[in-house]
Amino acid sequence: MRHEAILALAHFAKDEVGRCTIDAPARRLAINVRDEDGPVLRATFTFEIRRFQ
Repeated sequence: MRHEAILALAHFAKDEVGRCTIDAPARRLAINVRDEDGPVLRATFTFEIRRFQ
């Protein structure tokens, strides 16, 4: 379960990072994993692209 959530988040992040513009607000992506009893895991990825001036 943990491994699959991380791989799915990495795949999702790859697409989102390509759409991110320079100096845009930081982005936070999350995948929530549930089973029949409810939430069991959340994987998050936060990123931003900043230009040094």
